[in-house]
Amino acid sequence: MLGIGDKEGANMKTVKYVDAPADIADAIEAAVPVDDFLPSPDYFADKIMKEKITLNVDRGSLRLFREYASKHGLKYQSLMNQVLASYAEKQLQ
Repeated sequence: MLGIGDKEGANMKTVKYVDAPADIADAIEAAVPVDDFLPSPDYFADKIMKEKITLNVDRGSLRLFREYASKHGLKYQSLMNQVLASYAEKQLQ
């Protein structure tokens, strides 16, 4: 016999919880699936058209961008692009 909170099944798709409190069990039984209404992450991504290029960057600078990006959960190439765009906007116009 399974205890409160114990699971049956081999994986999360077949999990069945047993002995849930009555109000929780009733709510689960009455629940209906809801379509995913959130936009994909791509929807929120920067929509600026980008062009792929080859660029030689010194190792020290590249290391700094990679380390910073890693610490902050960013992609280093996107970070480099943002820094370059910010510089160009302020200094080259």
